[in-house]
Amino acid sequence: MFKIKKRSITLITITVFLIFTLSLFVFTGCKTSSQQSETTSASESSTNQDNSNLKFGNQTLILTGSTTLLEVAQKWAEEFMKVNGGKITVNGGGSGEGIASLLNGTTDLANASRSIKQDEIDKAKSLGLDIKEYTVLYDGICIVISKNINVKELTTDQLADIYMGKITNWKEVGGPDVNIIAVARDTNSGTGEYFLEEIIQKGKTQKENDYSPNCLRLQSNGDVVNQVANNDNTIGYIGIGYLKDAGNTVNTVAVKKGDKEAVIPTAQSVADKTYPISRALYIYANTKNMPAIAQAYIDFVLSNDGQKIGEATGFVKVQ
Repeated sequence: MFKIKKRSITLITITVFLIFTLSLFVFTGCKTSSQQSETTSASESSTNQDNSNLKFGNQTLILTGSTTLLEVAQKWAEEFMKVNGGKITVNGGGSGEGIASLLNGTTDLANASRSIKQDEIDKAKSLGLDIKEYTVLYDGICIVISKNINVKELTTDQLADIYMGKITNWKEVGGPDVNIIAVARDTNSGTGEYFLEEIIQKGKTQKENDYSPNCLRLQSNGDVVNQVANNDNTIGYIGIGYLKDAGNTVNTVAVKKGDKEAVIPTAQSVADKTYPISRALYIYANTKNMPAIAQAYIDFVLSNDGQKIGEATGFVKVQ
């Protein structure tokens, strides 16, 4: 029977401790980074600002929901506070999270990239809430692919088959002979739900259709851009407001529906509805418990100044 020297045991113990400590540090750091990407506080920019002489002083407003609207909502909040005062916090989490927070009273306004569902309306009524919908911008869902893929256009039927797992190789749609890596949004995402209903379920006419279990489901538009940009053979979809930031790190695909010509997503093609994957973006409010600062914020969003901010962020104005 052999013996291990005491010094060897000590070195092994130290090594295991260091590996455990390093692993714990890396895991904690990744978790924190993910959480920060989903929650942004616009009120931080006014922490040291004296708002007491402005209309809403230091009144607070909480916005929660769509990550598609996260960036533009922060810009709206910052501009609103400069003129009107108040302290506005903008949280992400997805459209479903925003509407759920509105119903349970933990947010003042819900940002959403999909319409409120019937079961959410029913729940609001059961709680005695009066939910009002505001259309604040228009958006196009852009199909982006890795730079190594030279496919210029895809039909909506091909997109549906890719995301259902019926088309699995790029050669089936005119690309190289490599497997397709499909990236989608997670189940709490309004963008993901819209894409499911509009493309995969073909306008809700084929409700049995669903995402393939092989789809990689991500939390935000930014996550999708990073995944597509940093990996070969990948396809994903993002809101048009994030296309400018993606720049030349991804390729944008023209989309063809039916017998119409394939169209590239632009502000103009979304505005004139020639781009086939376009939608409205919303803010939802409970009018039975709506502070004055919330109504003023919505009025600002829909004003010329607010809509210009939306356009500058890459969306299409509603007026």
